[in-house]
Amino acid sequence: MRRLNKKAVILTVAVITVFLLAVSAARGKYNFYWSERIVTVVLAPAEYVASKVGYAVRGAGTSVADLMSVYRHNQALREENEQLRKEIIDNTEIVAENARLKALLDYRKGTPQFDTVVATVVARDPAAWTNVVVINRGTAQGVNKDMAVVTPRGLVGSVVQAYSNTAKVQLVLDPRSAVGGLVQRPESRVAAIVEGNAAKPLSPRMVNLARDADIIKGDKVITSGLGGIYPKGILVGEVTDVVNEEGGLLKYAVLKPAADFDRLEEVAVVVRSREAATPVPPAVPPAAPRGAGQ
Repeated sequence: MRRLNKKAVILTVAVITVFLLAVSAARGKYNFYWSERIVTVVLAPAEYVASKVGYAVRGAGTSVADLMSVYRHNQALREENEQLRKEIIDNTEIVAENARLKALLDYRKGTPQFDTVVATVVARDPAAWTNVVVINRGTAQGVNKDMAVVTPRGLVGSVVQAYSNTAKVQLVLDPRSAVGGLVQRPESRVAAIVEGNAAKPLSPRMVNLARDADIIKGDKVITSGLGGIYPKGILVGEVTDVVNEEGGLLKYAVLKPAADFDRLEEVAVVVRSREAATPVPPAVPPAAPRGAGQ
């Protein structure tokens, strides 16, 4: 209904305007001047509204175009930021890897008695995190069973199985492992076996020590070279506690491993050592009782 009223008003105004224009044209210039003013007064508000609406429409169009431009620009910036973030992460990883490899290279230079092959840890069993890892070097690269595996910080373990291009490494944390250890302190030089501790996987122990053995907190333990697998002089760990065993004459020392097993990524396999390892002496058979076999 309201639309019909508006249309009627507009139509009436238009008819009056045409009528006035016709009368003005018939009566002369003076009357035309007044009719022009009437038309101007009548139509001016409509023209004002129309111009405002047109301006608003043009402004809205411009705003939408500007918003789309800003949106596309923001999208481009986000993609660029994401790319830069990935590049930063990649560069950080490269820097970290280079630092680790440099440390291995420096270790190789500092231990000319060892020939080593650098390998990367490629697998680790979550169920046996402290027992075995897999490296990406094998017999094709000169890696064989019973070779020592180290990092620049110290002993990792030994190769227990070697394949063409991979190998399994048993860590010194494994309760089944046994490493000949030696207290490095000149006044001590106590030798014993270092083995993994099932109760505390990250704390191997130096076991079967005599109660009066000269070993104290802070002592460094190195490989003794006994046993034929581990060359002498590789750092195994540091003594953090010495515990007397109950009801006996022995004690054991708790060690903090030298190698960082939580961040084990690259290792070096000692494929040849000019530091001769001392072989395990053959077992001496028990003496036969007198009269036996007679």
